[in-house]
Amino acid sequence: MRDDLSDVRGVLQEAFGQVRLDVSVEEIEAMGRTRRARRRVVTTAGACAAVAALAFAVPGGGGGTAPPTQAGDSTGAGAVHVRTAAYTVDTKTDGTIHVTWDKGRYFADHAGLERALNQARFPVLIKVGEFCRGPHDGELDPSGVGPGVDKVMRGERAGDGRVTFVFTPSAMPKGKQLFIGYLDAEQLQVTHGRPGSVERLVPTDEPLTCTTQTPPRHR
Repeated sequence: MRDDLSDVRGVLQEAFGQVRLDVSVEEIEAMGRTRRARRRVVTTAGACAAVAALAFAVPGGGGGTAPPTQAGDSTGAGAVHVRTAAYTVDTKTDGTIHVTWDKGRYFADHAGLERALNQARFPVLIKVGEFCRGPHDGELDPSGVGPGVDKVMRGERAGDGRVTFVFTPSAMPKGKQLFIGYLDAEQLQVTHGRPGSVERLVPTDEPLTCTTQTPPRHR
């Protein structure tokens, strides 16, 4: 069995990266134009349906109609169960959080994913086209993963093209959060999806330095 670090590196490289290889830059830009158009016509019935497709429900142990639970899902106070067109987020009875992505649409709602993970008590900061680090953070490996990431998340691939990441809030060091920086369309033209994102642990109580400089391409 591969160790956790090797598994995370492999999944991040092949899943995060290949998502962008499977979806062209033109398709990403087209989706962006579509989302802007939806905002302008949000009062129409068609736009309302599109927004509903990307909206998520966070029951949190009460209020609203909870999505159907699966084996191992927690139903206790603070549990989060989210269903969107791009991903699902589920709190498990062992305290971990399982996030399952659809490869073709996982980039559609970064803000929603950030809110869902924070609601599930997993501290995360997500940006697009911008990459942040703290004053004492270590260097990234060639696949865009920083030290300690393997302790708080691990990845699993399925044959149907879906990718599941398991987040462990209890393993997050005190004063730290997970930073995920997705490359935008222009940056992806430089790296060709390798890496397609940056993941590192950054402080919550110290200033972060952020840059739009594209990470080096990993061959």
